[in-house]
Amino acid sequence: MHTAEILYYTKKSFAIFPGVDHPISAPVFAEHYQRRRQARSRLRAGLDRLVARAFLAWLPARTRKVAAKYGKDVAWQERTLVIATARFVDPNDIALFRIERAEELDDYIRRFEDAGFNKIINPMGWSRNCALVDKAAFYERCRAHDLAHPRVFGIVEQGKLRDFHAPNGASLIVKPTHGEGGRGVALVTDELSHVTDKAEVERHIARHVDSKQVWIVQRALGNHPALADYAVDALATARLTTMRNEKGDPELVSTVLRVPSLRGPVIDNMKAGGLITPLDFETGRAGTACKGYGGGDYHRHPVSGARFSDLVLPNWNDAVALAHDAHARAFTEYALIGWDVAFTPEGPALIEGNAKPGVLMPQRGGRQGLAGQRYGELLALNLERAEAARSAR
Repeated sequence: MHTAEILYYTKKSFAIFPGVDHPISAPVFAEHYQRRRQARSRLRAGLDRLVARAFLAWLPARTRKVAAKYGKDVAWQERTLVIATARFVDPNDIALFRIERAEELDDYIRRFEDAGFNKIINPMGWSRNCALVDKAAFYERCRAHDLAHPRVFGIVEQGKLRDFHAPNGASLIVKPTHGEGGRGVALVTDELSHVTDKAEVERHIARHVDSKQVWIVQRALGNHPALADYAVDALATARLTTMRNEKGDPELVSTVLRVPSLRGPVIDNMKAGGLITPLDFETGRAGTACKGYGGGDYHRHPVSGARFSDLVLPNWNDAVALAHDAHARAFTEYALIGWDVAFTPEGPALIEGNAKPGVLMPQRGGRQGLAGQRYGELLALNLERAEAARSAR
């Protein structure tokens, strides 16, 4: 496991109870926290109180650090500390979600809550055997269910290329089978697109991979012309999140587009300075963009000057149908999945599926909290279902 993955799972290993004695969260999760409170052992209740008091003691220093990071003034610090203390929330969330009044948090999911919720409704997502964590397994399942995805031409393990298929003119990209945030993704020279000799391909891609991880060699997709002024040098992807509804069917609950903000990066990830913009559920039209980690709004792309309000994603209904179909037929063991969908000249294609899609992008990009939307309603429902099933065992 990569060091970044170890740190990620370590940080998410303990679900903080949001409050010292009584839960402070969005109203839609009140019943969940009441069930959790009643089910705690005396030892866990004591540990929760200890952690909560430590969290409250940490808030003044955290507020100062966040203010310095984002260039906030003293008035913001004072207001934020009051809100953070009263509503048991990380000041960084207040900054990123642009919270001005405490009551706004009734509609938001705190980021430290998200992992705890996800572990309950998507336990498979926390296993390295998860078909959404292992990209090789993900693409194999997509192939088996005839879901549009970039073709895999080989797997590299311990520096050796196996399951090789000649690319027949396709440009290639390599990425680790386990990894998040676009880490390790690299385009391979186009000289390999017509190479049929396995050993030659293996030699060329050796500089892009290491022996510590397993790597996928696959087709590098291109953007639909409608995205030319927004995607720059990267493959732009939309995060379409689906969740099981009252009937057990996947329902679209969140939509965000990611694009790079500058030339150079081949990934659209926020950690590479990418921009995010909300998408209209019905039409796929983009809204005002912003950077994922601070900064102001963008009505135009900083490189091309193209207006985000002019962008309507092509074949939008097909992309939504693809996400629904993939969840309903191929990945039925998950209650919640965030699909990274590319919009290519040939149509939408699945790039990844995420069992832990997170709440930062949709809440910051959409400028409204998920707890106050259909997302929160269905999350509360799936928490109730999962907790009832666990109690019945």
